[in-house]
Amino acid sequence: MSKALKAGLALLVAGSMQAQAEDYPEITFRYATGFPKAVYMNGPAIWFAEEVEKRSGGKIEVKMHFGGALGKSNEILDLVSKGAIDMGSVVQGYFTSALPFGAMTNSLPMTFFDGEAVMRTAMKMDMGNPDQIAEYERNNIKPLINRYLPNYKLICTKPVKTVKDLEGLKIRTFGNYMPKMFAALKATPVNVLPVEMYEALKRGSMDCSYLTYPFFVVFKLYEVAPYVIDVKFGGINAYYLAMNKRKFESLPQNVQDLLVSVGAEATEWGVADTKKVDAAAKQQLVDKGATIVMFEEQQKLEDTVPDMIDEWIAEMAKLGKQTEAEAYAAAVRKDLGL
Repeated sequence: MSKALKAGLALLVAGSMQAQAEDYPEITFRYATGFPKAVYMNGPAIWFAEEVEKRSGGKIEVKMHFGGALGKSNEILDLVSKGAIDMGSVVQGYFTSALPFGAMTNSLPMTFFDGEAVMRTAMKMDMGNPDQIAEYERNNIKPLINRYLPNYKLICTKPVKTVKDLEGLKIRTFGNYMPKMFAALKATPVNVLPVEMYEALKRGSMDCSYLTYPFFVVFKLYEVAPYVIDVKFGGINAYYLAMNKRKFESLPQNVQDLLVSVGAEATEWGVADTKKVDAAAKQQLVDKGATIVMFEEQQKLEDTVPDMIDEWIAEMAKLGKQTEAEAYAAAVRKDLGL
């Protein structure tokens, strides 16, 4: 083959690749979350939106709506499922009835003490567990990004050092299983959405909030609850950016490929960001005047709380899914070495 012919073929291939790279339709996707824009949980979704627009040459836009502008956190799944929005941040633990399998790695406290590891286990279940796959089919969703949270902490209006200190406290919680944990600790679980935490602590209708360091900073909870309790309640697979499945499948293949590949990269971006932000937030709390209180009875805390995976299996048995739940739990335990 002559040099001229090789050069011509190279130009043809390069031109074809360039044309393919630019061969995206003009699309605007609507994305919604209940989180305020400043909350670091939004980081991977924002990165995803920016990268999709950039890599599509500006033809594909993910228009983002924050702070419940199109729906509260506990409404997002329904909005995505029905196509009222194209994408949304689904916190699985808010939807334990609709997502009983997917919510397992999100909902169980005092179980998974490595948030990143449990997120990756959940992603394996997304791909290979028939019950979880069927669950997504029923709800017409396709997860594109996962984000984990590290060990949950407490921020309180008074110091908490022992299991006894937890008794009688009104503590922010959500879902079905955090209340079981706090009830076992003789505390009073209070269902409060993140955006309502500040006022609840300020009014005294809540004594402690149960979240991670960065949330304490973003919501300025240190202003009304100056004691940060350094304790380990476990990490979770915190949420996923889910897309309406029928909408996704209606897209040209190159658009589907773009969303999947950028979503996978956004997940990894979120892993690095979570580690960085969590470490910085603890120091920010100190700088804002909060007092770090070391919890003195971690092992007693863990021993007092029932096995939450067993609790989950018992709840699934009530739905007639004990066998499936036992198999699912066994796969999770095996993958995590529990």
